[in-house]
Amino acid sequence: MSAPQLPPPPGFPGWTAPLPVTPAAAQPRSPSDRPAWRQGRAGWALLHIAIGVGIAFATMLVALVFATIGRTQAQMDNAEDGPVAVGVLLILAGAIVGWFLFAYLGWSLGRRWVLLGLLVGGSCAVAAILFSVASA
Repeated sequence: MSAPQLPPPPGFPGWTAPLPVTPAAAQPRSPSDRPAWRQGRAGWALLHIAIGVGIAFATMLVALVFATIGRTQAQMDNAEDGPVAVGVLLILAGAIVGWFLFAYLGWSLGRRWVLLGLLVGGSCAVAAILFSVASA
């Protein structure tokens, strides 16, 4: 078994120029070309909500650990409710929106990971600051 023959080099008889890229070929793929979990059906959307809530739960634990550094139990028990509630809602919204954007945006995988990290990490940092301020 032998390897297929290479095409002739440019300028050699029989050489043909590559076809130009047309705007139709540069168009992004349609949502139906994506995997099933990224097409936006109801069952998958519910699963994505559950995944977002799971990410929010893990992020909440991280934010609480950072917020309790240097605080006593009495300070944590007397924390104000307002900043804590805002921090919890911020984490929940950041995680669910971040995961939905990760699942449904048509960007490259790297860009979607960066966006998810920025949304979840940013909401975690702001919530940790709010939790810390509430217990001061």
